[in-house]
Amino acid sequence: MIWEREITFEGKNFRVTISDEYEALRSALAEGRAVIGLWDRNRADQCLSPASYLVESLADITPELLERVVRRKEGIPWHITDTRRLQIREFAAADADEMLREPDGGRDGAVFCSRLSLEDYIRNQYGFYEYGIWALCDRDSKIIVGKAGIFNLDISADEELYTFIKKNDTPLELGYHIFTPYRRQGYAKEACQAILTYTASSITDRIYARVQEENRASVRLLESLGFQLTGRIRSGSASPRCLYEWNC
Repeated sequence: MIWEREITFEGKNFRVTISDEYEALRSALAEGRAVIGLWDRNRADQCLSPASYLVESLADITPELLERVVRRKEGIPWHITDTRRLQIREFAAADADEMLREPDGGRDGAVFCSRLSLEDYIRNQYGFYEYGIWALCDRDSKIIVGKAGIFNLDISADEELYTFIKKNDTPLELGYHIFTPYRRQGYAKEACQAILTYTASSITDRIYARVQEENRASVRLLESLGFQLTGRIRSGSASPRCLYEWNC
């Protein structure tokens, strides 16, 4: 069967096709429409591979889901939250051009400066997890002043820190990077406070952060946000690595 839904946002009207049939989903996708698969757990032969989003009931299709499905299909960045001075949103492929003009890209800077790698990030990170590193845009000028967000905690290089993580936890890490011209203006704290609030209400109530102990500015920021030191390791003569935890 086939059902149609419509949603309007950003001044445009979009149509979404919902179906429990492979061919219907494939045809709608080929015609340029966003699609949602209606999954029947009792049908072993059901194939809904054209759809990136599945529901078990039409009642599960909310306006938020319709908007999210359309944004993924059209490549329109999802709005995360606003602060007094910032709009926090997903990156869009076109942002790579602006990021190329920012020499201070920080960790993973190459990902955001190449259109192809940024498109891959949007598709694989946002599309699968629905979270990641987001653009911090000045609400007045629309200029990207930095990036911040949450991502899966990978401490393969700091395996000892795993002993400090709660059992059965799927650890997520807070990351942030304010570009040089916009530092010392409070953007990092403003963005991170909003991201923690959003994360606690939508994703998880426990967030981790890693920092070199000698990076006193980052340590002060984490402590001001309510993070607590939960683990500390030293390797040779290098500054100790610290693991902080935030729990709402």
